[in-house]
Amino acid sequence: MTGNGRNDHLINIAAILEELSHEIEQLGARLCSDPAIIGAHIMSLQAIDLIAQKQQGLAELLRAECATTGIAAIGVEELQCRLLADQPSC
Repeated sequence: MTGNGRNDHLINIAAILEELSHEIEQLGARLCSDPAIIGAHIMSLQAIDLIAQKQQGLAELLRAECATTGIAAIGVEELQCRLLADQPSC
């Protein structure tokens, strides 16, 4: 497979991750419309939001021209650290 074919696959994967992140955000928003659900499940709702953020970060990384720059742009520190596991600061 050529480099361009690989890039096309990565762009397609990024698009799917982006779609999934929007779907899970919408699910979280629907659940947050019920105060009883918020009161009983706030930690789970926050976990849903974090999943969406991680998916968006991974999608952006797959689209990035440079992996180092792409990782640095990820807004979820936990995900950055996992991707830079060999870094002592994480």
